[in-house]
Amino acid sequence: MIYELRAYDLMPGQGPAYLDRFCRDGVQYVTRHLPMAGYWLTDSGALNRLYHLWVYESLSERLACRAGLAGDADWNKGFVPKGFPLIVAQANRLMALEEGSETLSAVVSARRQTHPAHGVGVPLFADGYLALTLGTARSEAEMLGRWRVVSGEDPGQVVTLYRHGAGDPMVSAAGAQRHELLRAVSCSPLR
Repeated sequence: MIYELRAYDLMPGQGPAYLDRFCRDGVQYVTRHLPMAGYWLTDSGALNRLYHLWVYESLSERLACRAGLAGDADWNKGFVPKGFPLIVAQANRLMALEEGSETLSAVVSARRQTHPAHGVGVPLFADGYLALTLGTARSEAEMLGRWRVVSGEDPGQVVTLYRHGAGDPMVSAAGAQRHELLRAVSCSPLR
């Protein structure tokens, strides 16, 4: 499996606007083609940064999925003209899973699910915090997954995703080279 962690830096203050558009008129189109595992906005670290995680069987599947999205008229005429102008930079990391969890396994099993658009009154964010760390340090927090970057930004780097329930979300920061608090978007499978 190939895990693609994409980072979109959004115009300052435009994170909620982008995410509202995505949840109401984007998620249902993109997930027709791309296997979404997570969608999160930073609350610390690189602000106005959106991380999203996609899971592919292979590079060939990734190419086929991305080609399908590129040809989707609803995506290209509906979401792209409204959402893409809010993005100022993009980067990605292709990663290999080193250590997973039951939660991650369940999300990977359902990765081809098409997600419905949000209706009126659906909250933009799920409750609680997640944390994304770089480096080999470990935490007592609930680990959802640990990967090694194989291509893109920081080859060889270890990336870990933690979920924080009622506990202190800063606990996963100890010893990390980088630590960012994340708020899961309510359409995110990993939250």
